[in-house]
Amino acid sequence: MAEKNEGNFLIKISKVNPGSHAASNFLKPDDIIIALDNQLYTFGEKQLNQDLKELKKNQQKTIITILREETFFDLKIGNSLGCKFVTTTKEETSKIKTEFLKREFYESDELYEYIGMRDVYRNYELIENSNSLSAGIFPPIWLAYNQKWWILFLFLAIMSVTISVDIFIFFLSWLLTSIYCYKAQLNLLLSFSMLEGKVFCIKLVARSIDDAQKIVRKLDPKSKFKFSKLPQPLVEEVEKDKDKEDKSKNKENIVDENQTVVV
Repeated sequence: MAEKNEGNFLIKISKVNPGSHAASNFLKPDDIIIALDNQLYTFGEKQLNQDLKELKKNQQKTIITILREETFFDLKIGNSLGCKFVTTTKEETSKIKTEFLKREFYESDELYEYIGMRDVYRNYELIENSNSLSAGIFPPIWLAYNQKWWILFLFLAIMSVTISVDIFIFFLSWLLTSIYCYKAQLNLLLSFSMLEGKVFCIKLVARSIDDAQKIVRKLDPKSKFKFSKLPQPLVEEVEKDKDKEDKSKNKENIVDENQTVVV
């Protein structure tokens, strides 16, 4: 492998190409690539693409650290992102490096991958991308753990009908359902969430569901979770702060009516 030439800048996403690896991981313009495997990455766009293509070739994944606005978060990737990039300024880079070094760092095997889904009311659900043995042994416990109550009641109702018809049909139905739940549990959970009106919004890795919820709350102060140790979001305060900020911007930025302003 060619020697890497370290620079004094980070790279920032300027455009996410549709259908790219970045799009499937819900990255956005202005997201800044900070690190790979906890190592600050200042080698530029070309080297990043080479390193990520090498991962795909070897069927490996790495932890990439992203800065979105003022929040750091990590996710697993195993392919080149398929983005257009710009570089950060010297001042931006210096500030980001200082903040990055204040973080706690964790090894890849300490982290769990989560897929985030939300509805229009900012109700979030974080689904862990892993296989639970309970889904294959006792599906009702798995459904209860994931708070899929209406699916649980439907499952129990169907099992009640089968056991009243024939005990053999009951055991066969239970066995087939258990195998299916274990094999397709992630897709099932995602499908259940979509039936509840939620859409995909983020992927990230964290030490626990609590840490993942904290990250999402930083990214979206109005985010709500069904079961969480976090307090309810202070919606009124967030809206007031936003109104003040908007008024301040309106005073400072007087633009011609033919101009386009991107907020």
